Amino acid sequence: MIVTKKISQWIEKYEDYNFTVNLTCGTKIMSIATYEFFKDFGSKMIYIPFPKNEFFEVYPFKKHSQLNPISLRLGVIEYLTAYSLKLTNETKKEAEERKELTGWIVENYKNIETTLAELYKKLGTFRNLESFTLNIEISDLNQLRKDFLNKIGFNINGNTISKNLSRSEIRYLTGGWLEEYVYNCVNSLKGKGIDDVVINIEIENPQSNRNEFDIMFTKDNALYFVECKSLSPENELTQISLYKIGTLQKEFGLRVQSFYVTTSPHIIKNGQIRHYVKARAEQFKTGIVKPDELINLEKIIRKTLKIPE
Repeated sequence: MIVTKKISQWIEKYEDYNFTVNLTCGTKIMSIATYEFFKDFGSKMIYIPFPKNEFFEVYPFKKHSQLNPISLRLGVIEYLTAYSLKLTNETKKEAEERKELTGWIVENYKNIETTLAELYKKLGTFRNLESFTLNIEISDLNQLRKDFLNKIGFNINGNTISKNLSRSEIRYLTGGWLEEYVYNCVNSLKGKGIDDVVINIEIENPQSNRNEFDIMFTKDNALYFVECKSLSPENELTQISLYKIGTLQKEFGLRVQSFYVTTSPHIIKNGQIRHYVKARAEQFKTGIVKPDELINLEKIIRKTLKIPE
């Protein structure tokens, strides 16, 4: 075969090297051809029964081949790099610095929801600006809402609030707080079952296609993904978010398990997740965290991923 001849010529240049060859990539014919070519090179072939972190030797044949544990655990960057994907724009530090404020927002969300909605409406179109000076009137400023605005650093004069906001602050007030809350919940489990977690990342594949994602983390060499949506005004945004998860699975070829976390009331009808949302989530193997479950997110992650207390 021409291909075999070319590989033989190429491999002669690297006789002193060891090679790791993935037999499961490509078609069955390609796997068989690869096996036939490399079996005479003193090869050792192993099989990993995904998603278990263990392997056993299938060649050379042994009558009593035992399972061997895999102690290595991949981080998000290593996992994505294995698929020839690039990762940029990670923002862990700010999320960790604002952890206390973010927790306060979640605990008091129902009482400050209208204020968050007004800020979202005013700032949503300015998310990509380096800075923006906001000067608006806010309705129904009770003491708790004033406490929230003071924590952000707004100047309050009657019902008028003002502040020169950085890009980070604009993004935080227009949904970033939810992403940071999710990140901090997952990050609190790092070293206790979770191996690595990143937030606000941009992924680029070899064809230069880019996509942004909220949270990714690894556990036992499997990749998990969380999409967050706060104050979503329309049902369509939920569909888009779930479709985005499907895009990640299909376009980037990743075996991804996912969560969809939202404060949007539009996914609920009569206390239950709407049928079309539930069906789409099941299609993409995605667990939905409802608005009233947000405060218990860490417990939900523990239970779903079977992480002991």
